[in-house]
Amino acid sequence: MARPRRLILFLAMLCALAACGKKPATNSVVETPAEPAIVPPDAEVHAQYAGSSTCKACHEAAYASWAASNHGMAERNFRADLDNAAFSPPRAPVYSGAKTDAFLDKDQLATLLSQDTGASTPVSLKVVRVIGHDPLRQFLVSAPGGRLQVCSDSYDPHKNEWFDVFGGDARQPGDWGHWTGRGMNWNSMCAACHNTRLRKNYEPSNDSYHTRMAEKTVSCEACHGPMKTHVDWQNQYPPVGAKNDPTIKRQTREQMLDTCGACHARRGELTGDLVPGAPFHDHFSLTLTDASDIYHPDGQVRDENYEYGSFLSSRMHHAGVRCVDCHEPHTGKRLLPGNLLCMRCHAGGTQPPAPVIDPLKHSQHGEGSPGNDCTACHMPVTTYMQRHPRHDHGFTIPDPLLTIRHGVPNACNRCHTDQSAEWSHQHTEKWYGEKMDRPTRTRAFLIADARLGKPEARDGLLKLLPAEPVAAWRASICHLLGRWVNQPAVSSALRDALKDPSPHVREAAARALLPPARTNNSAIRTALQPLLEDSSRSVRIIAAWTLCDSLDLNTRAGKELVHQLDLDADQPLGRMRLSQFAHLRGDTPAAIRQLRKAITWDKNSPPFHHDLALLLNASGDHQGAIASLRDAIRLDPNNAEYPYKLALALSESGDIPAATIALEKAVQLDPDFSRAWYNLGLARNSSGDTPGAIAALRKAEAAEPSDPAIPYARATIHARLGQRNEAAAAARRTLILQPDHPHAGQLLHDLGER
Repeated sequence: MARPRRLILFLAMLCALAACGKKPATNSVVETPAEPAIVPPDAEVHAQYAGSSTCKACHEAAYASWAASNHGMAERNFRADLDNAAFSPPRAPVYSGAKTDAFLDKDQLATLLSQDTGASTPVSLKVVRVIGHDPLRQFLVSAPGGRLQVCSDSYDPHKNEWFDVFGGDARQPGDWGHWTGRGMNWNSMCAACHNTRLRKNYEPSNDSYHTRMAEKTVSCEACHGPMKTHVDWQNQYPPVGAKNDPTIKRQTREQMLDTCGACHARRGELTGDLVPGAPFHDHFSLTLTDASDIYHPDGQVRDENYEYGSFLSSRMHHAGVRCVDCHEPHTGKRLLPGNLLCMRCHAGGTQPPAPVIDPLKHSQHGEGSPGNDCTACHMPVTTYMQRHPRHDHGFTIPDPLLTIRHGVPNACNRCHTDQSAEWSHQHTEKWYGEKMDRPTRTRAFLIADARLGKPEARDGLLKLLPAEPVAAWRASICHLLGRWVNQPAVSSALRDALKDPSPHVREAAARALLPPARTNNSAIRTALQPLLEDSSRSVRIIAAWTLCDSLDLNTRAGKELVHQLDLDADQPLGRMRLSQFAHLRGDTPAAIRQLRKAITWDKNSPPFHHDLALLLNASGDHQGAIASLRDAIRLDPNNAEYPYKLALALSESGDIPAATIALEKAVQLDPDFSRAWYNLGLARNSSGDTPGAIAALRKAEAAEPSDPAIPYARATIHARLGQRNEAAAAARRTLILQPDHPHAGQLLHDLGER
């Protein structure tokens, strides 16, 4: 099914870096080498596929199971036997742009949709395919430029009714998430996971697609890989040669997991060429628990994250459990019902041994009760797209205390909706006692506190990073430590993590080190340099991205980065990255053009206006920067970063009173915004409000007690006011934080304290 999720990335471009020499000729959206050669041509690849129909003769049972499964029905042409029920009998459409009272067939649906495209002249549309099968189906509409667009109005075959996947959140023509927008574009957002060995084939010169695939839907070869040589062998040597078939290459359990994860993960694409059995991290960048709210602090899914990331974070995965231990691969269904599946391991006798569990004693719920179902507690269900309930594969432990402290959902209250989290907490403490105070709780508290910027969380994460046994969680810790990357202890820990055996950890550490690397921190840039030759493509690309200001684009990592940037050039976020790339390579005009293209495609994303403002400001267009920041504030009035940046732009334009007002708004929105308080102190001081300046700087120091610039600024104000004791104390505080501070020692000397 389509992924109607807004992908917004807050990446600030903090400074212009020098251009990097010659600019070779380009044959792509970005400045690129002459021979990018990352993926082979479509025809060459697709010729290796035989098609699912060739499997049926020898694998009849597996074929029948697959053909009726959600994989077998992932995408198909419109079929009267399956789809006419959606259009008959007549019914009132839920579609927001409806101009009629009922429709009967897909042609009338197309007519209905044509009235809501936002076009000034009539648009001829055609419903051509169906994507998804159970529990919901969406219809694909042909559009100019080789596009297929996904209707937000979807059909529920169980209830025989239409519904809006956005749940009534109205999307207007021109919005990224409207069914005509790029957020609902099949070629970019859906096709790769609903088909076999798909090539998006975006053409940037005319903003069109020439999308091709080896076979429509998730076919046999989508998981087993290309099988033409196998089919040819079997046809040439029947039936005696079958046992000695040299073309059979069985995937390992790890390869099968990565094959499943390729589509069952929230991830960014690196190659646009899904190769079954290849390592996940060679084709994708995985989204894990980080400083955002995509996941809850304990790893439970919040946003639409699918299963793979959660599963990698679980103790089950760490213990060696894999997809095929629980799911029949051809139907996708569970191997056993109820607790029987879990008890295959938790009844004892397995290697490696799993904890032996008596479901009745463990659950404290009677047999047959929903609370006695292992999955109800450890794999709670979240419903996405209004009708698609999915089990969380993090195998987390219900903990009402996390709900009380940080609002994290717990399975107890998902069921006992008439009770409070305090009630659930009392019961879990009574039943399990000290067992509830486990490392997973400690980790969740640290993550929740780190998201709030609490210094004690930083210290806890630094201790946890080398001790955490699960690689996915070590990666999460690296992401979270990025908030404090400029502090020596954090920087050192992240540099150590660059040598972690897991590519997910190395990638996360490199990503966290990006800000100081971009400001030419030589030690960090030196530490990142070897990652350009890392064994994992995801690590090579993030290293190339981090060092792209000086990167030789003709190297392997350089070509891979350019390929990824080209791959994403059909989406606003991709244009944002192209803008950043151009800016970092010294071409600010190109960066501005790319970002304006992103805004044309998605005018309602505040980060695009924010980053355009930074570029305009860097180019000397202060008024343009101020206007863009006001657009960002209009779209996201509760984001403290935007009035803060507006204040900086206003200050550069010389409007200190307006800058002061903007900074006061920033700290009102985020009382712990240390840099806003710091700049507010400077602004008030320049306006002659020294008491207000000192008060603001004290707020800044309370919010970020490890920043030596803050007490030093306060020391200079105290000194100018003749407040020698206060000035000396603040200067000493500066030297404690930074013993080699270039000015604090001199200030103490001038005060007669040295």
